[in-house]
Amino acid sequence: MRKIEVVFVTLFALLFLSSIALAVNCPVPDTGQTKCYDDDSMITCPNSGEAFYGQDAQYTCNPQSYTKLDSNGDDLPDTSTEWVMVRDNVTGLIWENKTDDGSIHDKDKTYLWDEAQSVFIATLNSQNFGGYSDWRLPTIMELSFLVDRNSYNPSINTTYFPNTLGISSSEYVCYWSSTTHAGDPRGAWNVDFDYGYVSAYIKFYGYYVRAVRSGQCGPFDNFIDNGDGTVTNTDTGLMWQQYGTIETTTWQEALAYCENLDLAGYDDWRLPNVTELQSLVDYERYSPTINTTYFPNTQSSYYWSSTTIANDTSYAWNVDFLDGYVGNYGKSDGHYVRAVRSGQCGPFDSSTTTTIASTTTTISGSTTSTISGSTTTTVQSCPSEQIYGEYSEQTELLRYLRDNVLSATPEGQELIRLYYEWSPMIVEMMNEDEGFKKEVKEMIDGVLEVFGE
Repeated sequence: MRKIEVVFVTLFALLFLSSIALAVNCPVPDTGQTKCYDDDSMITCPNSGEAFYGQDAQYTCNPQSYTKLDSNGDDLPDTSTEWVMVRDNVTGLIWENKTDDGSIHDKDKTYLWDEAQSVFIATLNSQNFGGYSDWRLPTIMELSFLVDRNSYNPSINTTYFPNTLGISSSEYVCYWSSTTHAGDPRGAWNVDFDYGYVSAYIKFYGYYVRAVRSGQCGPFDNFIDNGDGTVTNTDTGLMWQQYGTIETTTWQEALAYCENLDLAGYDDWRLPNVTELQSLVDYERYSPTINTTYFPNTQSSYYWSSTTIANDTSYAWNVDFLDGYVGNYGKSDGHYVRAVRSGQCGPFDSSTTTTIASTTTTISGSTTSTISGSTTTTVQSCPSEQIYGEYSEQTELLRYLRDNVLSATPEGQELIRLYYEWSPMIVEMMNEDEGFKKEVKEMIDGVLEVFGE
């Protein structure tokens, strides 16, 4: 290729290879909540500007998605009545399916915390369960990801996890995690799947266990201080208000505060759902359980989430940053607030407007796009649309990377600006030179292959 062509390909590669570097380490799955509530009961979901707007059900963030697997790890249809494992399609984690047959996988078997690892997990690995020998206890965040906060008793998707005990079956239906309590190492964290509480109990109690494998989610501790009162977590793609409220509010006030917040040039702030809020917890710290280098004013107390508790809708979930406990309080109580934005929330729309600091990019299909700021460029089309088509799977994935990964950081925002500045020339050169177009396609194919792994 000519030297100038190499420059263009390199720029294009930088844009998307950088998206791999900044890509979500392990996306935070949605809570599953689909209904809206006021202070007491279910309501029709409000419109922007109305009371109680901005709650959990109004933002869809990485919808929960599962696939049944057979004993060889192969996919099964959802209609299958027998399966051995379940893959979480959001996180990539593979979970053991509990049974009701008296085997080691039986739903009624309980273990002390150390036995959960030395006996239960060790046995699964020695048996090469499902063809794997890397089974382990889940971290507390991984286990929390399974909670379906649209349901209770049990609070999990029973289509895929049918043998999870509810409160009617046992006084406590806690499942052990591998995470020790930072304030008291005699205890370990667990999830109660009757309602979805996250708490810690002494390790010599006998509780249930569900094994997991395939990588590990978190800790979500890769932060960037943007220097403007915001902090970006590059693991989750979420941008956080650095300094939360110094006064407590009711739940309705918390929703309104976040929806009306204008900070660092962004006006799309919202109250985080409970799983997003919990992702800020550093379970290796105590009082407060958060990285105070990036969040220095965090109170060792409760912060509101946008998620209502399913079994008593006059209560909402909150996270205690004293130790990381996930509980709930009446919506009229007063708690602290920290707003969030960006991430993977909202349905994908091929016609979007993304505000990036002083640069605004308006993209609508393959029509004219205007980039305003220090320079203005008109783009008749983008390289990916030229190669794959406007609504292809590849183009939609690249748009996803642009809108939900790169836009979350200043570095990514600058790459987007440079990309749209040079895109017209790249497209023109591809139109004039099929060989150059082929080179660009091969490069993007390689990037997409890496991202899809």
